[in-house]
Amino acid sequence: MISSPNITPADYKELFPMFVFDVTKQSEKLKNSVTDIQIKAQFSANVPANTEAFAVVISDKSLFFQSDGQKMRVEYEV
Repeated sequence: MISSPNITPADYKELFPMFVFDVTKQSEKLKNSVTDIQIKAQFSANVPANTEAFAVVISDKSLFFQSDGQKMRVEYEV
């Protein structure tokens, strides 16, 4: 366990930015159906090689991901 990573809040903001999208304020019609979310980004410079992006999806529904080897889709448990 690292007890002192020596990263200041300003460094963290610059080196490890986080983006949060709150989609809870949707109409009731959308809440009862599947919602597709696409994120498109433009950068002022080329993104460095080996850059990784992660997504955390928090939902009140139980779901799992299923892949056929080509595409991945979300399946909701009933």
